[in-house]
Amino acid sequence: MTDKDKENPEITKIKDFVKDERIDDAVNIIALYLGDSTQDDYLKRLEDIFELLLLLHGGRIVLRFLIEQLVIDIPSLLENLSKRDSVLRYSFLLLLKTLCENECDLFLPHSEDLLDSDDPNVREAMLQLIIFMVGGEVEIDDESLIKKIAYTLADEKEFVVEKATQALISIGKKHPLWVTRAVTNYAKEHPENEELKNAVDAVLKSIVTVEKIDEIVEETPSEEDLIEKEETEIIDKELELKKKELEIKKKKIELIEKEKELEEKIILEKEKTLKLKEEILEQEILEQEILEQETTVPKEADLIPKKVKKQLKKEESEIIDKEIELKKKDLEIKKKKLELEFKEREIEEMAIEEKEKALKIKEELIEKESELSHAEIELKQKIIKEKEQKMIETEIRRSIEEFQELDDQGKDDDKKNEKD
Repeated sequence: MTDKDKENPEITKIKDFVKDERIDDAVNIIALYLGDSTQDDYLKRLEDIFELLLLLHGGRIVLRFLIEQLVIDIPSLLENLSKRDSVLRYSFLLLLKTLCENECDLFLPHSEDLLDSDDPNVREAMLQLIIFMVGGEVEIDDESLIKKIAYTLADEKEFVVEKATQALISIGKKHPLWVTRAVTNYAKEHPENEELKNAVDAVLKSIVTVEKIDEIVEETPSEEDLIEKEETEIIDKELELKKKELEIKKKKIELIEKEKELEEKIILEKEKTLKLKEEILEQEILEQEILEQETTVPKEADLIPKKVKKQLKKEESEIIDKEIELKKKDLEIKKKKLELEFKEREIEEMAIEEKEKALKIKEELIEKESELSHAEIELKQKIIKEKEQKMIETEIRRSIEEFQELDDQGKDDDKKNEKD
């Protein structure tokens, strides 16, 4: 970082925030600072940030936050670095060394994907970061990642093969058995590849010394240990299967209970509907009776005395009132019919929903039963695989012994030649 960069107000503000332990504020201003950059000066700004934070107390915490919150995206960073020349690329990677050694969990999740990158510079950069990580306190004991690194020994680019060899040798110092097994198996898969064979020989010669042979033998589990491990795994699997069976039984019981509840709800709703229909029927019968009781005024109304006329008018008025009342009741009946229709629809919808739930639970049960069968198949496959693994490990030990015998024979021949 130049003196001019140090005087930059944003850099000064970042420095102050980190010193004051205002981590979130520091992360936010760095995000803005990098966001304002152009494609040409992005890496320069990022380099300045790394240099600054690595010198400050608490800077590593800020860097961790920046990577976790994807302000700094590791895959994108390595892709951008691949466009720079090898010297500048390596100098930037050196800035990540301390972070790799102490915070390797930030980089390991990206390792396998980046080793599959189409860009050889990205593959090489990731291998370099792995070498840095191996040099830290946390051990890399991911057998899948070790196999992936072993595959890069057959890379088309020589500089990637060299870096993969260095990475495997570094890991092999701590886990010689895993590395030996990974590279030996890969070489056996491609017996015609001479370059791969040479790379594997280079790795094995560096990690398989006299002292390491004892370590490999110690690391290789005995047949009793393997049998015990198999038995333990089988017991664990059996327990797991029993748990799944209990879960399925529990789900079946829950399904039966839900079906019973649904049936009870449907019966209650049907009873309510029946009661409502009875009320409507009673109302209709009452209306009919009232209509039948109505009387008509005779044609000879003019001959009827005044008192009788008054009585008839009173009766007419009462009839009109009753008609109005009947119309009101008719409206109420129609309203109740509509309510009844809505209720029936609600019941139907509820029944459909409950049936869908029941169907979903049945599907889950079928799925669980399928998983159970799958787990049993996996268990059998695992037992077969472990037996094959035993044979492979026996072959590795035999290869190491042959390699040692050849080495000893070579030394004896050298000694004879010297005497002659």
